Amino acid sequence: MKTIKQIIVLTVTFLFLLGCNSKGKDKKDESFTFIEKGSYTINTYNGLAYYRLNKTNEFMDGYYVVGNEMSKWEEFEFKEGLLNGDYIVFHPNGEMFSHTQYRNGKKHGEELMYFPDGVLNSKSTFNNDILVGSKFNFYETGKIQSESKIEDGETVETQHFDLLGNIISQSFIKDGRTITQKIVEGKIFSEMVSSNYDSYETMKFFNEDGSTKIYLQRVFENEKFYILELNEDGKEIDRVDVKANPQKARKYFEYFN
Repeated sequence: MKTIKQIIVLTVTFLFLLGCNSKGKDKKDESFTFIEKGSYTINTYNGLAYYRLNKTNEFMDGYYVVGNEMSKWEEFEFKEGLLNGDYIVFHPNGEMFSHTQYRNGKKHGEELMYFPDGVLNSKSTFNNDILVGSKFNFYETGKIQSESKIEDGETVETQHFDLLGNIISQSFIKDGRTITQKIVEGKIFSEMVSSNYDSYETMKFFNEDGSTKIYLQRVFENEKFYILELNEDGKEIDRVDVKANPQKARKYFEYFN
């Protein structure tokens, strides 16, 4: 027979969960199981995470809310131990931290991340655990901070924006090299090119009229480190041995930094 204290705790817990459901998925009281933090164990088999209840060692099945009489940390849905449906995590203040959709233990659908004040932080889309489409990051004002285009789970193009919506940098892949450009007042200020397969790396700065201000390359040869200055056509016009001439090399390093 329950004591008065136990009845009070259960009542407070029930009322708390009803109040918090507005911040998570709307669930009626009989449609979820309430458990305390640390009540489950995760085991990985064949790359999939299986959840079991510690008390019974059985696979979790159905919708669960993890918390206590004062707060909650997670809400998630399972089918025979695998995440299948919503997985929601909360900030300490009760606002949603993340909301991810799963199917048969893999991310499938949208994954939304939030700032502590409830404003959307990022948005991604998954197809059978593979990132697809576009990924967005947001400022706390709600403006887009960056947008990345995804192909085969890999980022192939990214644009970064300031609070006014102007592009301040962009990166993309071309011919096996990643090209990163800094944009100032709508014009390319600098461009770094790095190989995705070897140590090739160049840095180019531009004048206001779009002409090349300085074109540099970092090279490792015979256990020596050189900085090369190139002309407009990418041909070497000066070579500095970093160890032998550190003072001159320092001038070039300022551009790379």
